[in-house]
Amino acid sequence: MDLGLKDKVVMITGGSRGLGAASARLFCAEGARVALVARSLERMKTVVEEVKHAGHAVPLMHVADLTQERAADDAAEAILRQLGRIDVLVSCAGASQGGPFRDISDSVWRDSFELKFMGTVRALRAVLPIMKRQQSGRVVLVAGNTGRQPEPRMLPGATANAALLALTRGLAEEVAPDGIVINAVNPGPTRTERWTSLMSSLATRSGQSVEQVEAGYIRNIPLGRLGEPAEIARHIVYLASDAAGNMTGACITADGGATRVI
Repeated sequence: MDLGLKDKVVMITGGSRGLGAASARLFCAEGARVALVARSLERMKTVVEEVKHAGHAVPLMHVADLTQERAADDAAEAILRQLGRIDVLVSCAGASQGGPFRDISDSVWRDSFELKFMGTVRALRAVLPIMKRQQSGRVVLVAGNTGRQPEPRMLPGATANAALLALTRGLAEEVAPDGIVINAVNPGPTRTERWTSLMSSLATRSGQSVEQVEAGYIRNIPLGRLGEPAEIARHIVYLASDAAGNMTGACITADGGATRVI
């Protein structure tokens, strides 16, 4: 299926690793013009080299810390100057520490919201006026299924994810008349660098091995395995394309069947 993404300008926050990097590789394979926004230039360079090696157009790179108030505006303005428009925003930035509730400090809660939630808010404030002038645009927010199925040892991330889901649903109604659609992807446990770091942290706190901690999560997944970044990236790219027609304010859950709802 031709997703119609050739030459579309795609801005990806958190594009230097994990789901952001996986999405960047797939968008480039579809012929999109990709702009990566992340804090680490070196990690972005790694993604760029992977894309170049695969024979696709090289993404732009913009170093930005979305916890800073003007960072998203500066990134969007730079992309607009260089590529002329922004057709798609994919918001992947943000990670949260976990642990027992009593051990989670105020700084962990603040950091979780400041990057994952407020970083997304800042990116949206920067990009939506551009899309409104174009009278078109697609936004994909990467939340996480803990926003609907809170896990006791991942509460800072779970609450930020829940806030993102509320933002997706409410904002979609506001911008729909301007030809802009906003949808979300809710990944379950996925084998990214962030997942590996979280498992290591929880193992240290619990006195278990990483394998034992991870097995506890996999037991609750009917498919019996973690998701892979490339799998989640396919959902992201689909929602960013015209193939996802007549959808806005929606959320796709990709968690191996762990969520038991009708």
